[in-house]
Amino acid sequence: MTARRILVVSYPYPPMPSTGANRWAAMTHYLRAAGHHVTVLTTSAFGSLSAADEVGVERTRDLIASSALRKLVRRPPLPRPDQPIPEDKPPGTLLTRVVVPDIYAVTWLPSAAAAARRLVRAAEFDCIVTTSPYESGHLVALALGSRRPPWIADLRDAWTFEPYRDPFPTALQRRLDAALERRVLTTADRVVCVHQALVDDVGKRFGVEAAYVPNGWDPALDSEVERASSTAASTSKTTLVHTGMLWGDWGRDPEPLFAALRSLRDDRPELTERFELLLAGRLDNVQRERLAASGLSGIVRNVGMLSRPEAAALQRDADALLLLTSRRLSWEAPGKLFEYLSAGRPILALADGNEAARVVSETRTGVTVPPDDEAAIEAALVDLIEGGVARSYSPVGTERYRYPAPADAMSDVIDQAVATA
Repeated sequence: MTARRILVVSYPYPPMPSTGANRWAAMTHYLRAAGHHVTVLTTSAFGSLSAADEVGVERTRDLIASSALRKLVRRPPLPRPDQPIPEDKPPGTLLTRVVVPDIYAVTWLPSAAAAARRLVRAAEFDCIVTTSPYESGHLVALALGSRRPPWIADLRDAWTFEPYRDPFPTALQRRLDAALERRVLTTADRVVCVHQALVDDVGKRFGVEAAYVPNGWDPALDSEVERASSTAASTSKTTLVHTGMLWGDWGRDPEPLFAALRSLRDDRPELTERFELLLAGRLDNVQRERLAASGLSGIVRNVGMLSRPEAAALQRDADALLLLTSRRLSWEAPGKLFEYLSAGRPILALADGNEAARVVSETRTGVTVPPDDEAAIEAALVDLIEGGVARSYSPVGTERYRYPAPADAMSDVIDQAVATA
C-alpha cells in the first residue's frame, strides 16, 4: 500500500452530533492507522475536540454559529455533545428554500474554499475527498480549479434523485441544483456512494461508474459500550428496541406500527403482556403528543435521549431491534442499521424495496415487512414474540459493515483516483 496525503472536506465532523460526522471520524481514524496522512477541513460551529484529537483538523469560520443570526432566523442554540439537545422546530424557508444547494454555501463555503486553497498551496495532497450532505461541501473542490488534486466525491445521501428534502420552489433553483449535481458527479475523478441504490442511479443518469463504500460500525467504540449502563430493557418480556428518530419529514411514520400493536393487543392480549417496545431517542412536543395519543401505554415505553454508547448498549441487551423506513426513499438505510448489525441481535425491519431491506435480507440478520402493511407488521410481531425471528437469525457477510473494511474500500478508491487522474 502506498501512503497518501488526503484532504477530506466534511461539514459534519465531531463534536457535531450526526451520522455523517461518525462516518468520517471513523474513516479518518482507520485511514491514518493504515499509514495515510489525512487532513480534515470542517466547520468550527460545533466547537472542537481534545488537543490530541484536533491534530490534522482544520476548522473554519461558519456564520451559522452566530447567535445573532440564529435569533434572526428563529433557530435554537447549536447542540453541544455534552448538553441536552434544545427543543427545535423545522427551519424556516430562509434556510431551506432560498440558497442552492444549501444554506452552508453562504455560511461556510467561502471560508472553507479559502482554507482549502491555502492547504493545497502548502502541501502536495495526493487527493481531495468531499462528502455530502451537505452538498455545498463538494463546491470546495470545484473552487480549487486547476490546482485541484485528484478528487473523490462521497455521497452519503441522494442529491436530486429521490431527495430527502423538499424541492426548491422555483424552476430556476431546481435547474441550478441539478446543474451543480451534474457538474460535481461528472467532474470528480471518482464517485463513492454509501448506498447501492445511489451507485445504480449515478450510473444510469450520468454514465459514471461509482464505487459502493457503505457505512459501518467502529469497533473502537466497543469498550465504551461495555462500560455504558443499560438497565432499561426488561428481563421478563420480549423487548424490541428502537434508537434514534422515530418520525421523519421524508415519510418515516410509526402509525402503521402503532395500529399493528393495537390490533395485536386486541387479538392476542396474552402476547402483548409478554412484549415491550422500547424507544430511545429525542421526541419533539408534537411527537410526544402523538405517542401519548397512540393508546399503547404499557406496551410502548420511551426512555428519552441516550449517548451513543448507551444506545448501543441498549441495542445489545434487546431481544430484537426495530428499523423503521419510509416508502419514499429507495436508497434509505439509516445509520443505526450498521449499529444494529454490530449489536448481534435480530432486526425487525419495516422496510420494503429499499437499501435497508436489501442489507438486512442479504446479511440474513432479520425479517423485512412493508412499513405500511399493518397485517404484515402484526404477523411479524407475533413471530418475534413466539421466537421465530430469533431462530431465523443467521448473519453472513456483516464484516463489510464493520471497520476497517469501509476504510479499506475507500483506500482502494483513492488509489484508483490517483492512478487515473
